Amino acid sequence: MKQIVSLADKWWFWLLLGLLLYANTLGHDYVIDDQIAITKNSLTQKGVGAVSEIFSHSYLYGYDGREDESYRPLTLTTFAIEKSLFDASPGGSHLVQVLLYGLLLVVLFQWLIGIFGEKGKQMAVVSCLLFAVHPIHTEVVANVKSRDELLGALLLFTSLLYFQRWLKNKEQKNIGISLGTFLLAMLSKETAVLGIILFPALSFICEKRTLRQVITDSLPMVSPFVMYFIIRTAVLSDVLISDPIDPVANSLALAQSNSELLATNFSIFWKYMQLLFFPIQLSWDYSVPQLPLVHFSSPSAIVGLVVALGLIGLTVWGVWRRSLVGLGGIIFLSTFALTSNFFFLINCPLGERFMFIPLLGIIIILVALSEKITFSFWSKIAPVIMVLICCLFTIRTFTRNKDWKNNLAIYESGREICPNSVKVQFNLGTEYLQQGEKASTMEERKGWFMKAISTYEIAEKLYPNYSLIYENSGFVYSELGKIGRDQKEQRLYFENGLIQLRKAIDSLGYQKPNLFQNTYFVLEQLVKIDSLNNQKWKKEIAQKALLKKEKEQDDFLRICIYSKETGDDSIAVEYAVKLGQTFPEKATYQLELAEYYFKKQRFDLSLKLVSAYVDQHPNDLSARSNKGMLLEIQGKKKEALAIYEEILKVNPNEIHTLELYRKLKTIL
Repeated sequence: MKQIVSLADKWWFWLLLGLLLYANTLGHDYVIDDQIAITKNSLTQKGVGAVSEIFSHSYLYGYDGREDESYRPLTLTTFAIEKSLFDASPGGSHLVQVLLYGLLLVVLFQWLIGIFGEKGKQMAVVSCLLFAVHPIHTEVVANVKSRDELLGALLLFTSLLYFQRWLKNKEQKNIGISLGTFLLAMLSKETAVLGIILFPALSFICEKRTLRQVITDSLPMVSPFVMYFIIRTAVLSDVLISDPIDPVANSLALAQSNSELLATNFSIFWKYMQLLFFPIQLSWDYSVPQLPLVHFSSPSAIVGLVVALGLIGLTVWGVWRRSLVGLGGIIFLSTFALTSNFFFLINCPLGERFMFIPLLGIIIILVALSEKITFSFWSKIAPVIMVLICCLFTIRTFTRNKDWKNNLAIYESGREICPNSVKVQFNLGTEYLQQGEKASTMEERKGWFMKAISTYEIAEKLYPNYSLIYENSGFVYSELGKIGRDQKEQRLYFENGLIQLRKAIDSLGYQKPNLFQNTYFVLEQLVKIDSLNNQKWKKEIAQKALLKKEKEQDDFLRICIYSKETGDDSIAVEYAVKLGQTFPEKATYQLELAEYYFKKQRFDLSLKLVSAYVDQHPNDLSARSNKGMLLEIQGKKKEALAIYEEILKVNPNEIHTLELYRKLKTIL
């Protein structure tokens, strides 16, 4: 242990430790939500030239054009810089992650020395080592999108370090660095705002200041706190209140009462504690119904409540005694509060990344309490236990890193740990779908698609209200239909796909263009290969197009064509007229359809179509002449004669009209 303590004084020890722990992530791809902040973010993809835009918009704006309530411009700026430096390659981004983690350990150890003191250097080393090797951090370091957590923690503890130095020597440069890094921490991730609580806690507990001195010491830190909210409010002033929480994102939204909500949250809190002390079974997601709703009759809810109350009580006692136990409790409670779901629901019931800084609070509590154990046997076994824990955690961290290699690896590992998570199953099915699309052979393609279907079936059973399952499985069935061995197999796949797509349309409404395009494709394939039900499929195509709210040219044409073919002539004519009115360049289709009905001797429909065309194109004398002819056939001879006369005034040599006019004139 003495050798480790001696090495820990070297800054490079902690940087090297961070590099070694996460060296096997350097060859990893971007995964899961990395597309939100990097690969599909229009702002970060512009590089450093977009920094001003990044600071002018919310976190999600570059991804989906939506101004949401999150504001993390500094994190996005780092991705923009990476784009300019090395084209945002995943290897470069992972290297930055590992280096930032190593730097965090360097800063953290210096800060821990400050709170434990030189005499407590061994406790500082133990605390920093436990934090460094803990496997729950793999999500933050191995998943590039979690740069916000990593950067926020680095800057927050840098601020705390220099604040503590300022408390000791009152050098202005120290408070200046502390003020600046605290502001930057909040600009990295919003949760750093509750770090404002840690500054007075340091003054009161570690420096033993009076309450008046604590207020005086902490007052400067209010300025970056206020400045952050001024910036945030100016940028997000027009942001509306977010939509209600989707139960797929957070199962707590399904709670039927406040009692059930609270009990389930305490149960989840107990799950957090299990992950901190036994970080073996780790998953990227814990969505519905993996974490079931419970009542206070549930043992997990009771245990969670007792542990939470115990932590709060321990924190109060520690603050009262000005013990590091109190500081550890404040670190845990303040940094966990905004993501705990106790005060308001967020889009996640449980996230391992949310324990990134709170874990340090638990470690400080445990290390501080262990120092109060005085019997001699403990002093002999404590180093052995420490070494054993660090070895086990290091091994688990290294193996867990492999799960983050790519989407396929992380999703399959998630299924092993959380098979009842609908998002785990859905995302895995979607990854199988994407693997199938990239496959080079039909056999391999079919294999991936069949795995996707079976996974979507599991997801559907877990949570039938997740509409995207039906949309994606419908698409997979349509892809299987394309490569079916024969018409019988193709028809089976297309019919199964249609069942799923119908469910998707019923759930998602009638606005998603891609959903309708795939539905049209499946139905039109069935029209080709299923002669017995040909008319039924044509009718459904027209019906689906009628239901679509934002209709395009092809939607109008489908209504017209398939309504005509199934005998719904009035609908065909009505939408041919609407087609011409909505898309004037397609008005000639009215004449095509008019000719069809003319041959069928449906002169009334033909007249309606020609009249609509003439209304838009009054200078088309041929069409006006045909309108007159149809009026004549309908027995409206005087109206027809008037039209012929108007045409001949414009062009006396219009032969067809002249002939019709003379014949009609002799009759009248």
